[in-house]
Amino acid sequence: MHGAEELREALLAMRREIDVLRIEATHANLLLDALDAVLCVDDSVDPFAGVFSAVFPVFECSYAIVLTENDDSGNMLECATASHESLVGSLWNMGQTFRKVLAGRIITTVSGVSDEEWPTHIPPYLSKAQPTLYLPIRVRNRRGLLMLLRDTDGKGFDRTHVRLARKFSLLASHALAAARAHQTESESIELKQLAEQLTASQEELRVRANHDELTGLPNRRYVRELVDGIIAGKDPNDELALVFVDIDHFKRVNDFYGHHVGDSLLKGVADRICSQIRPTDVAGRISGDEFVIVLDPVKERLDALTIVEQIRDKLCEPFEIEGFTIKTSASIGVALFPLHGPDYETLRYNADTAMYHAKTTSKGNVGYFNRSLGRRAAERMSLENRLRPAFQNKEFQYALQAKVGLRDSAVTGFETLMRWVDDASVVHPPGKFLHIVSELGLLDEITRMMLDRLIDDLPRLDACFGDRVTYSINISAKQAEKIPFMESFIERLANTGRARNFIIELTEDAFVLSGPFQSRVFPLLREAGIGISIDDFGTGYSCLSLLADIPADELKVDRSLISSIHERPRSQSVLRTIESLSTALGMRVVAEGVEAPEERSYLLESTSIGGGQGYLFHKPQFVDELVDNLALRHAQLCQLPNSWIPSPDIAPRQLGAQNLTRVLCRKDAAK
Repeated sequence: MHGAEELREALLAMRREIDVLRIEATHANLLLDALDAVLCVDDSVDPFAGVFSAVFPVFECSYAIVLTENDDSGNMLECATASHESLVGSLWNMGQTFRKVLAGRIITTVSGVSDEEWPTHIPPYLSKAQPTLYLPIRVRNRRGLLMLLRDTDGKGFDRTHVRLARKFSLLASHALAAARAHQTESESIELKQLAEQLTASQEELRVRANHDELTGLPNRRYVRELVDGIIAGKDPNDELALVFVDIDHFKRVNDFYGHHVGDSLLKGVADRICSQIRPTDVAGRISGDEFVIVLDPVKERLDALTIVEQIRDKLCEPFEIEGFTIKTSASIGVALFPLHGPDYETLRYNADTAMYHAKTTSKGNVGYFNRSLGRRAAERMSLENRLRPAFQNKEFQYALQAKVGLRDSAVTGFETLMRWVDDASVVHPPGKFLHIVSELGLLDEITRMMLDRLIDDLPRLDACFGDRVTYSINISAKQAEKIPFMESFIERLANTGRARNFIIELTEDAFVLSGPFQSRVFPLLREAGIGISIDDFGTGYSCLSLLADIPADELKVDRSLISSIHERPRSQSVLRTIESLSTALGMRVVAEGVEAPEERSYLLESTSIGGGQGYLFHKPQFVDELVDNLALRHAQLCQLPNSWIPSPDIAPRQLGAQNLTRVLCRKDAAK
């Protein structure tokens, strides 16, 4: 689950950064309030009263004390002002801590001062054990310090407060100068410059905290705030449309052209979206290639749908980026307020559901949320809630389906196929749960789980089929690009001492997309001696020239080409081309999904393809069932007429390795 963990860490880091920016923006606002308190005060009012009330929330403190050097004694500090007037005029000894602060250091401590630094008589509400932040300040040519104290049971100050204290130190110095009420012209100018800097900083922080840095659009959190604010002001009969936009095949753009082109594409998408919406609408980028648009107001639904289709059509137009022509599309989902949800999160989820349904139907499509999709979304959520405990309880197992020789039906290997056996012993095929398992970030760990079980079962399988049979393991294109996952996976296979018994099955995507697999993973597979198979050939890029660049050992022709091959001349021509090129490149060819005798007959009579896989030969079985069936079939064969009985010296182990399919079929014939 390394990839999922890395993604979660990245998301958490982004959230922490945004939280920090928001805190800093809040602090900047409060400092501006404090400046206003200084700049707007008249001679009769102590400006620190306004400063204290404005800044206390920033530092989360309860008391403030300003000490300055005393003219009469170089070893004493005098309280010039304080949040509690009873301290004004009190004298404090200049100890080691105070000297460091006067020299320009900011110190945060809990009971950090020595006993002699505090006055003999202090009010009961103050204690040397209180967390205290010390800031250096200056008044004209006189040094001083500001003490900010929390309650005795409060937490100590953190680094954020120390950073903020550096800005506030200058503010406090000018405030005290104003309290002594005779600012020079230069001091006034400096104070105004500080106000301008803080205003600019506050605006920059606000933008950074609320907007996507790449596109300048509102980010996920700010979009939610904006939409919830819009909804809060709606009358019961008012409508708006929330549009969820997902860029199709965006990862391929990043992998093929580079992330700098991908970034330019995202900016281009943002510009095109903004060019199609109205001034009252809101557009935001909520993740890598996902955008949200809020169409408000919606008086006629047809108007909203027209805008959505205009956006879809605009995003289908090619992008010219750095000399490349990038052709892309966007899958879009639409949900309406209040019909499909009362708040942003519900509307976003439902629009996402509609988008996902549109994408699975056809890329570049628009989907509209309805009750049927709502039921499907609820079913999906229910399935997610079941899959998490299923993973914890290790309910995932593997089944084996034989690869056989088309001409002699001899077993040459097995493909491992994932199955979910739930707590009611119901067996679920991968098509029902695999995509959700992948989205939940569980696929890597389940794949490791399957591998460990297969390796543990090898002695039993060897006893039945011999130690030359190969075992194919499916790896997704996303998994193939995860260096840590693939390194550990390859190491696990290599440590068995039988790496050549294993084949990694990958779809064409893993080979086409340039990246870590080609440069780092493929050499490791070759070095370990692990076989490589191109799975489902004919369903992905289907580019025959691609085969020349893929140094794989095996090519599996997808069942979509094999199904009814004897009745489809065009498919026959494609198959002959694939076969010719594969043979020239030294690749074994396996026909997948062979289910009808007519399909097998065509492959035997019209091609030289050597391998087959499908229900005609063998249906997937769990290991226990496979081994038990083989032993049972062998025992039953020994009771058949002599013409059916194999040589007495053929043990079950040899029989299975030579001809599993015939063994499974003879009993049926005997009946």
